[in-house]
Amino acid sequence: MDESDGQLLAATARGDADAFGRFYRRHEQQILSYAITHCANASDVADVVGETFLGALRAARRFTDDGGDAVPWLFGIARRVLAHQRRSFTRRQRLLLKLHEQPLLDPDEAAAIDEAIDAARLAPQLAVALRTLRAKDRELMLLVSRDRLSPAQAGAVLGMNPNTARVRLSRARARLRDALADAGFDARPDTADSLAYPHPEVPHAQP
Repeated sequence: MDESDGQLLAATARGDADAFGRFYRRHEQQILSYAITHCANASDVADVVGETFLGALRAARRFTDDGGDAVPWLFGIARRVLAHQRRSFTRRQRLLLKLHEQPLLDPDEAAAIDEAIDAARLAPQLAVALRTLRAKDRELMLLVSRDRLSPAQAGAVLGMNPNTARVRLSRARARLRDALADAGFDARPDTADSLAYPHPEVPHAQP
């Protein structure tokens, strides 16, 4: 004589995995058909079936055996799983909509990000090129490009008058551009100055 659903679930609650296997095989097709009817794709169907029987396994101890089968009880679990799945889908759709509504980068932000990418790409070659400069010229260039001092301010830090600082800065930039060009990188007039400090600040997009 076949075991009732109540007997199989009672055995499951006592840790009998084989009993739950028999319960699963008895009702799998019904739950699968229910999921196929209510789900949009195979992945969702598999999730509903799997989560339904996982829920049944966890709740086996709480099943009330009134002499009938466990189909209504099992379908109640499946309905809750399906409702949760639909709520999750709705939340995902709302999140995707919010992401699509986020502002795009404005031109200044995009330019800053491009500069950051270029700086990261050039960083190793730039470090080598900077080492070809005389120590004071390298410090002068870094004070201007990295520390955002004016040429006159940087010259004052290094004991140079403003005219001397501007001349030496111009020459240092030219040598740095030449070194980058020799390495096969962009040698536009502003390249050496904009990339002398390899971590430019990137502004955050504003809502």
